[in-house]
Amino acid sequence: MELEKIKCDFCGSESNKTRYVKDGYNIVQCDNCSLVFVNPRLTEEAVHALYNEEYFHGGGFDKSVEYKKEFDEKSGRKDLTDWDLSAIGEMLKTGGKQKLLDAGCGMGLFLWKAKVKGFDVEGLELSEYAADFVRSKGIDVRNESVEIADLPTESYDVIVMREVIEHLREPGKTLKRVYKALKKGGVLFMTTGNYDCPERKVRGKDWFYFMPEGHLYIFSNKTMKEYLKKTGFSGIKVTNQGDLLMNKLFEAGIIDPGKFIPGGLKRIPFALVRGLNHFISSGMRIYAVK
Repeated sequence: MELEKIKCDFCGSESNKTRYVKDGYNIVQCDNCSLVFVNPRLTEEAVHALYNEEYFHGGGFDKSVEYKKEFDEKSGRKDLTDWDLSAIGEMLKTGGKQKLLDAGCGMGLFLWKAKVKGFDVEGLELSEYAADFVRSKGIDVRNESVEIADLPTESYDVIVMREVIEHLREPGKTLKRVYKALKKGGVLFMTTGNYDCPERKVRGKDWFYFMPEGHLYIFSNKTMKEYLKKTGFSGIKVTNQGDLLMNKLFEAGIIDPGKFIPGGLKRIPFALVRGLNHFISSGMRIYAVK
């Protein structure tokens, strides 16, 4: 197993403390800016090899990933993806036919839903297997990583990175590329894990989101906001909103898939659950407007 030692991606510091050791990998925290990351970590070539066909069927380092099954089950019915798209639509300050790029699109569920909703969609996907699947659904996707793909300046209204930023080798550099590619008033939407969640504090190294082979960075609200501010984003909303409780609201009919904030009396349970989620959720939904 070939490993490489790195500096902090955010501040460049080489000073850090080991917080956990998981599967032989050190999960460290920067002494200067508090960013949490794997150090040393697998080389770029070794990481790329992780995302094979087996990975997309739950047989890789992340056993929760079953993107083919997810597409088959959810592409024909409403779910939280539709709610996420409604949130994006309400935040957009651009007009006309809106162009959406899903960077790290997996097997294309979000792109499929966005296309149905009327967006002009395009994907980037490192895995050739997953990219071929998305193309088979009639969606344009490039077999490239967002870290190196050609992203024309101010060409996208929306850029999506769902469960992607934790996999990137240089998240700061990639966020700058994304910012440059967004139109003025465009929206960046991301999801990732929440380092400050109670589950991590209770379970320690056994927290489910610690997958040091591929999850190279774990962000807190603070470090995520600092990255986005440093990049140049101004309309920043970092929310602790994972899927578990939000799905409960969806199943109960509280969440309207066509509207970000429900109307009438539904606003009350919606606000209560979102408030509770802020303190307990293991996941973050992140919105930033250029």
